[in-house]
Amino acid sequence: MGKVIAIANQKGGVGKTTTAINLGAAFVNEQKKVLLIDLDEQANATIGLGLSRELVEATSFDLLSKDMEIDDTIYYTIDPLFHIIPASIKLSGLETLLMEHTNKQLILAAKIAKVKDEYDYILLDCPPSVGIIVDNALFASDSVIIPVECEFFAYDALTQMVNKINQIQKDKKKLKGSLLIEGILLTKLDNRNVFGYKIMDKIQELFPNRTFKTIINRSSHLQEAPMYGKSVLKFAYHSRGSKEYRELATEIIQNK
Repeated sequence: MGKVIAIANQKGGVGKTTTAINLGAAFVNEQKKVLLIDLDEQANATIGLGLSRELVEATSFDLLSKDMEIDDTIYYTIDPLFHIIPASIKLSGLETLLMEHTNKQLILAAKIAKVKDEYDYILLDCPPSVGIIVDNALFASDSVIIPVECEFFAYDALTQMVNKINQIQKDKKKLKGSLLIEGILLTKLDNRNVFGYKIMDKIQELFPNRTFKTIINRSSHLQEAPMYGKSVLKFAYHSRGSKEYRELATEIIQNK
């Protein structure tokens, strides 16, 4: 059975989408079959894997709002082991649309259950919020990766995200489910900035057993790859960013 991992942090710009794309590619590099579900209305993961927001016909919005089979929303990427469910700007109205829906936070879990055995990893790229979409992602997931940029405001948001996860953990326990923190991922470390190392040390001190050993440094290759609709592994395999995401994939696989 595959493992479902949400990549979540209510703060934007911390590297959620970059992690979703490149961790997925790194798993594929290890011959794992991966499904990435883009749940962010900006659809950056969709674009970053070479799909056009305007040309896709079925999206994660349709999956969450309609009686649609998950197989009908899955698209192929340039890698045969890497599939994606694209996002849509329509996700911005999902909260209002599902207001009266019974068990609205469990919709995604029910849909994913139908294909979970087909994939080694299902990655959920979450929006920077704590609304109904993130609730659906956390209820559907086995674990969560929390990317945290090595700067103060991202560090401050970490405690809020951990509190959210703790709340969902309690609710899932009532449903005989569980939700673990896969790890806190330190991102965008600038080795020229001493303050970034202070934040890194602080987080590792607070969460010594939950912080990944792998750290993602700032990288021009990570910034440039999405412009070509590619992961950094496809764009610049021997780059630092590619190496770090391959190390992260290995760390997760070994801890499984």
